[in-house]
Amino acid sequence: MKLFLANIHEIQEEHLRLISPERAAKAMRYRFSDDRKRSIAGGLLLREFLGDAEIFTDEFGKPRTTDGRCFNLSHSGDWAILALSECEIGCDIEKIRQVDPLRLGKTVFTGRELALIRQNPDRLGVFFDLWTKKEALLKCMGEGFHRAAKTVDVSGGVFCENGGVYNIKTQNFADYSVSVCVKNGSASFETQMVHFN
Repeated sequence: MKLFLANIHEIQEEHLRLISPERAAKAMRYRFSDDRKRSIAGGLLLREFLGDAEIFTDEFGKPRTTDGRCFNLSHSGDWAILALSECEIGCDIEKIRQVDPLRLGKTVFTGRELALIRQNPDRLGVFFDLWTKKEALLKCMGEGFHRAAKTVDVSGGVFCENGGVYNIKTQNFADYSVSVCVKNGSASFETQMVHFN
């Protein structure tokens, strides 16, 4: 499995012509420049690593390719990421920022997950690691937050349901938490920076 990261501050408006018309139109609907850049960066990553693959979204909004290749996009702050795998995959990146980990955590985390936050001196770091793990898992399952977040527990690195084994791995860099989840495969990933200058 591979994870590709692109810094949105390398994105220029002229990159719009390099991405699909649908993605370009979506990018231009964003009001703020950084939001547009995140969308354009996602489009460039898709073009670079999926080429001409036809992409559609299923009934839960999960993007898929008609040729069966598995991928997932996420973005936060200065970064857009693309995860590629041979099996179902989900990824999430979040910039670690000031929140109340327990108050906000009560709305999405299970008792075991909340206990991890309470027991750790780095409550904020644990909160965002759990958050990205949960988001990556739900995206891998194809349900996103259409499913109640408390119905899945990511306090460990594995979640099992209906014969599926979902392996989750988290990595931190700078002030970001990144999680990747794969179904019935290894969650180990190599990370590659991508430049669009």
